Amino acid sequence: MKARTKNHLRALFGFLFIGLLAMLTVYPSLRFLLLPLLGGAGHQGLSQLNGVSLIALSNSVRLSLLASALAILCAIPAAWIMERRRWRPARVLMISLWLLFVLPSYLMTAGWQIVFSRTVLAHSALAAAFYSQFGIIFLLALKGMPFAALAARTSWRAIGAELDDAARLLIRSPILRSLTLLQLLLPAATAAFAVVFVESIQEFGIPATLGAQIHLPIVTYAIYERLATTPVNFNGAALLSWQLVGLALIAVAIQLYAAARFGGALVHGRRRKHLCPPPSRGEAGLAWTGLGALIILGLAVPIAALLLAAFSPQATAESLPVAWNSVLYSALYGILAASLALGIAAPVLLHQRRGKGRFGQLIGALSLANMALPGIVLGAAYLIAFNSGGLALYGTPFLLILAYVAVQLPMLLRFLQAPIEHLHRNLSEAARLHALPLATRLLDVEGPLLAPALSWGWTMAFIQVFFELPISELLYPAGRAPVAVALMWLNQSLDYTDEARLALLAILSVLVIVGTASGLLRLLARVPLAGEPA
Repeated sequence: MKARTKNHLRALFGFLFIGLLAMLTVYPSLRFLLLPLLGGAGHQGLSQLNGVSLIALSNSVRLSLLASALAILCAIPAAWIMERRRWRPARVLMISLWLLFVLPSYLMTAGWQIVFSRTVLAHSALAAAFYSQFGIIFLLALKGMPFAALAARTSWRAIGAELDDAARLLIRSPILRSLTLLQLLLPAATAAFAVVFVESIQEFGIPATLGAQIHLPIVTYAIYERLATTPVNFNGAALLSWQLVGLALIAVAIQLYAAARFGGALVHGRRRKHLCPPPSRGEAGLAWTGLGALIILGLAVPIAALLLAAFSPQATAESLPVAWNSVLYSALYGILAASLALGIAAPVLLHQRRGKGRFGQLIGALSLANMALPGIVLGAAYLIAFNSGGLALYGTPFLLILAYVAVQLPMLLRFLQAPIEHLHRNLSEAARLHALPLATRLLDVEGPLLAPALSWGWTMAFIQVFFELPISELLYPAGRAPVAVALMWLNQSLDYTDEARLALLAILSVLVIVGTASGLLRLLARVPLAGEPA
């Protein structure tokens, strides 16, 4: 009887979470995307697809394809030097890729805008190239590099030494031998290309800064313009959102086809690890050149430009008032949203570990579907779904935090799945047999083992929420704008000095909050529970 009650409670918990996830993602998304199909209200939006919308679609596809190809061409050699050669700066390369992943795209763009706003470079050929489609391709490729390099590195690691030996024995030509080994990377390269392409077409920060400044129509910013200008065109925004979703589905379908057509099992019982030799002089020279270019172009120049602009005198006497309190609002939003998302994801994965089945498959499908939705589309969906009736939450901080949770929850479910599944069930069972209370089992048995993963998950969610732009632009409550919105106001008014100062204050605030949270977690891990020996 007791076991049956536990099973019923476990099933009820699963249904409640699925209902919560559907309420956060499925309901608002369908409510928004089905607008053009309801009552024939989409004829105006369909007619607009023949004009600016088609130009925006063409620009998004072309720029994303070129940026993805450039990112892949740079990422495959970078992954090769990290996995196949004993190169000491490989750790520096990996750290640089992670920093590039964390750095918001609109801050990187702002740094380069500050560089080319200097009198010396303002009218140069480099400035003309940057303020063009090439500049957008360059920035999108930089932001796509971390995704592509991580995917390629996994495949280079999976190719065993026995395959290299077989290629040397059977293929004389070094060129054909290299091409044969590169063919083994085709599934991973296609997957990386699909990921970078989807991230590029869903990118909002670069189109909202550089794209808006050069007046280049791009789909994500075109959606925002239809929602932020008067009269509001919800149907046109929904039709453009369908274009983004369709492009993402096409990219995923191509990746699945390549995986089925060219994929194969590379990890097996006879697989031998590579004994990585040191790189040759030519390889080391190319690796140092690539590392230097990545650090300089992606990190050093934008951050140095922000620092110089922040400590330079004000260029103009008149400027917009700086919303310094936006840093406080973003910190509160980030702490609440990251904690709430982590508080939902961890119990769900612990529940899923106890009994896998349809519940786990449904959770995985819903989380993947939500990850395919761009932030601008989810923000527009919340704007429609929670603007009237009994769910009139628009204009409140609560709706903004809910949207943040909906965006971060799928990422945390994916990120924490492996650490929680690797935690053996016998640990909790043994603690239960020894009559340890639930708090002791969670805090002293499972907690310390999961603390590093939970800390990393919370940190990533907090940083992404703190600097989140598209959802913040559409849903921020009046008078309580997040820091990303305040930075965009200053960027659009070309007030780079105040923008740099606010950006540096935001970055320092993030470092302080993350460091404080990490220190508190380590301190709590050492504090014994009541009734336990110190």
